[in-house]
Parts: sequence; structure tokens; C-alpha cells
Amino acid sequence: MNLSVFLENIKNNQNEVVYYCCNHVLSKKFDINNDDIEEVVLKDIFVNYENFNKALNDCAGTIYKKYESELDDIYKNICNLFNEDCDNEYVFNYRLTRVKNQEPKQFLDIEDKDTQETVIQKFEDKINTILESKYYKQNKDKLEESLIIPQRTLELIKSAVKHY
Repeated sequence: MNLSVFLENIKNNQNEVVYYCCNHVLSKKFDINNDDIEEVVLKDIFVNYENFNKALNDCAGTIYKKYESELDDIYKNICNLFNEDCDNEYVFNYRLTRVKNQEPKQFLDIEDKDTQETVIQKFEDKINTILESKYYKQNKDKLEESLIIPQRTLELIKSAVKHY
């Protein structure tokens, strides 16, 4: 597939912010006017959430300020473009990585109680987002073990804060 044709299609059929993001990501690695790419490679560039997120880190400010949009909304649109479910293994792994290696000490060392409470709540929200995801629910048998440590870490933190 020719990249210029791909981007023209997005420009004509998607929100401006989706076009902006796709153009931004592809411009980093390819000559948009001349390069062709297999659809499977193109799909991997955009559907692999970690790659997608990293590729757009340098323009997140523009996405939020100019387009008043969020990466997750753009990701959903792009997944729809490729007929992929946006609640997928890539997103699960990305979210799991963000909760799996949290040290209780970093939460307990926060001196301001309001800030500490907010940070703990955000950690709990991240775990709950995973537990409530369609991908997790569909694959619970093989995935629930991966969430044991984050859930126990959260329980430990909450217990320690109560008795602190």
C-alpha cells in the first residue's frame, strides 16, 4: 500500500487529529510520497499500543491542546480503521507494565496525606481498568495470575496507610 494513498484516505474519512497522528508517525520512518508498505506492517505500527504511544509522545501537547483529544480516543479510531478491537493484548500489556512493578515504599514515602491518597487512588484505578477490560475478562484464566502482585501491593499499601 502506498503511504500517500493511505494518508489521503485517512484525511478524507477520519478526524483531523487522526490524520495528524498517522502522518506524524509515518513521517518519522518513511518517505510518505514514495514509500509503499505492506498492510500488516502498517497495522503493527499503529495497533501495537506501546509503539503507538511512544511514537506520539513528542506531539502529545499538540494533540491535547490543538485538537483537544486524547491518545486513547485516537487509538480507538485507528483500531477501527484496521478492524481491530482497541481493548486488546497490546493495551493489556501496556497497562500491566505500568502497575506490575510498583514498590509500596514509594507510596508510603509521600508525606502529604492528600497527595498520598490521590496517588494510591490512581494506582487502584489503573488496576481496576485492567480488571474491567474486555480483553482481561475474556482471558481471565490465563491473565489473573499476572495481577496478583499488583493487587496485593495495593492491599499492602492501603493497610499500611491505615495503620501509619
